[in-house]
Amino acid sequence: MKHITKFPLFVAASTLAMLAPVAAHAADAPAAPDSAALETITVTAQKVTTGLQKTPIAITALSGDQLGKADIRAVIDLDKQVPGMTVSDTGAFPTNITIRGVGYDGLQNLSAQPGVAFVENGVYIASPVAVVASYLDIGQLEVLRGPQGTVNGQNADGGAININTTLPKLDAMHESAEVSYGSYNYNREQAMVNVPLTPTLAVRLTAQHEGHDGWYYAPNYPGTDHIGNEDAWSARATVLWTPTDRLTITAWGELFSNDINGVGAKNLIDPIAGTRTTSDDYATPNQTRSRIAATTIAYDLGGATLKSISSYQYAYINNRNSADDLSTAESIAYYGVKDSIPVHSWELNTVNEEVNLASKPGGKIDWIVGAFVQHTAGNEYVFEVQQGASLIGTPYTVGYAAAGNPAVYDAQSAAYGLAFASVSFAHRTSAAGYGQATWHVTDALRLTGGLRYSYDDYKAYVAANFNTANLISEFKKVTGKAVVEYDVVPASTLYASFSTGVKPGGANLNTDAVEIPGTFSHEFVRAYEVGLKNELFDHKLRLNLSAFYNDYRNLQADSEDPIPFGGGLTNIPKSEVYGLEGELTWVLPDGWRVQANATGMGSKVLSHVHLLDAWVAQGINRADGGPFVGNDINDRFTAYYASDVYGNQLGRVPNFSTAATISKATEVAGGKLDTALSANYRSPYWERVYNNPVTDLVGSQFLINANIHYQPAQHPWYIELQVTNLTGSNDIATRYAENFGVGGVFDVYVPPRQVIGRFGLKF
Repeated sequence: MKHITKFPLFVAASTLAMLAPVAAHAADAPAAPDSAALETITVTAQKVTTGLQKTPIAITALSGDQLGKADIRAVIDLDKQVPGMTVSDTGAFPTNITIRGVGYDGLQNLSAQPGVAFVENGVYIASPVAVVASYLDIGQLEVLRGPQGTVNGQNADGGAININTTLPKLDAMHESAEVSYGSYNYNREQAMVNVPLTPTLAVRLTAQHEGHDGWYYAPNYPGTDHIGNEDAWSARATVLWTPTDRLTITAWGELFSNDINGVGAKNLIDPIAGTRTTSDDYATPNQTRSRIAATTIAYDLGGATLKSISSYQYAYINNRNSADDLSTAESIAYYGVKDSIPVHSWELNTVNEEVNLASKPGGKIDWIVGAFVQHTAGNEYVFEVQQGASLIGTPYTVGYAAAGNPAVYDAQSAAYGLAFASVSFAHRTSAAGYGQATWHVTDALRLTGGLRYSYDDYKAYVAANFNTANLISEFKKVTGKAVVEYDVVPASTLYASFSTGVKPGGANLNTDAVEIPGTFSHEFVRAYEVGLKNELFDHKLRLNLSAFYNDYRNLQADSEDPIPFGGGLTNIPKSEVYGLEGELTWVLPDGWRVQANATGMGSKVLSHVHLLDAWVAQGINRADGGPFVGNDINDRFTAYYASDVYGNQLGRVPNFSTAATISKATEVAGGKLDTALSANYRSPYWERVYNNPVTDLVGSQFLINANIHYQPAQHPWYIELQVTNLTGSNDIATRYAENFGVGGVFDVYVPPRQVIGRFGLKF
């Protein structure tokens, strides 16, 4: 896997250019009879409404109906449908979304930021906790691949996920309800009501409950022998008011709550038999909470629209975590201790405001200018206990007097095995100004340019074990894009772009480290892309292709420090990711439809960098008798300086992935029957940049899903049958590594086969 023949970008560009006349010829070819045309898709990727095929960005757009039929219930399911995207379930930590090699390596660090921006109804969502919320009443979801450093700004050097929920309708009352039940006691109840209160005022209320029993067998777990049970609640209220023809006000509030009775994961070294079986005997309830309130005010000035977007966001996660996911006996036998984290909590409060002014479409120059400001205050508490055989069962009280106090830490470590106590309080202030314009040089030729100035200031007070520190991370950066696009024919557009993106730095909880910095630098990317967007055969076939080369600087990566408990995020000076992506939608006669995508990617670290794998570091600790014992420190220094990730592949960059769905709409007596069969394949890939074949190599994944939906012609009800993981695959979905504690590595498997039935009503 480490050595892939790298194609020069100009070869890819030449290939797309040669395809352009072929596409032009196909666009004029006669259509097959008895087939409907493709629906027109509009997107809001650039904060204004544009057609998908005339937006020079690699975008996957999915309607709410498509999300439902593909069983995409939350972000964890998205990578089955989006080229170049990998979504990792990391147990008790935030979900890791990676696009084209950029993700979120600092999962255990409050200051670390994701590399894929999440935007809901135009609001930038600050916390990665909110990303895991169940999808509810979605109008359209868009995934933008590649840096979005102009209108979306920082935290979008990998891409962005843009969600637009369904707005209230002023025309009439609408209601819907749906109930689902299936394998593992899966149950979902949804309800929606849309009420026009006056000709200019309407409200839309939606709510959902979703739950299921766990499919991980845990014979040693206290109180139950199955874990992974989920109980999630979502609700949203949206108000639309159009007091005049020029003024539109939208206000919405959203709640999400999820409780899990235990993390469904298995330690790589767990000897217990069974794929989804764990010997863990430490209770690990997890709580996730998210609250968002937002308002958008849009005023039509005639030639332009002025818009204000305001929000308040609250996110909270409280995890009781087993850092080894093993039984006490197995953990002591292998690690020498039972590693438990009775508290790991985050809390974030965010306010942000954006004001932009955008021209009306149709002019010679389309433009948008805007300003953005955000403030986030957060805290993080971590309390970890490692008890050896002589201390097992010794009671303790969770308290943070030891954080930053060596004498108290040493006393509590000897008394009951305290391993780590940390308290941090942080504030982040971000501000930006941006502008972007598209010049319609001719009817077929367009030039786009944009710039954004970003300022980010992060301050944290950290008390961890032996020391306290005030850490500061600040950056000022200009990002932007330049694009040329040309309509070879009206239905085929060729584009080439250069864009840049940035992700802020932050602070580590490592007040004693000697090699890993107390603060890590911001991440920066220069991205080159060429693409060809086509609608062929009289708009029956949509074929979009893109080739990209991303030059990354200061890519953020986790590393252990030679001093125990000193690990954190550091930077890889130079690395690259390159690839080809394709998406196809084909409407065929007799109700048949094919949707498919494929991605080929390669990546490489281009700098000589020392990084110490936590797995290796903890192995040294065990071999030497424990941290700070014998030759432990010297051996860790030796391992650190002997390491070099030069030439390795980046984490979560599969060399090949593909997905396809074939569906058919059939008119049957009394109604319509929709059937769909989908499959996706992902090649093996490295989970981390260490490329350790024991701990990092994730095997291939292949899944098949089926869906049958019946809608009677004269009735408001419908029924649906869905089967996921039709073949009963036991493939590994994610492998994630604990960067601290005993340095365990854990596998999360794809969910087992599920058969789900649904009944719904729409009025």
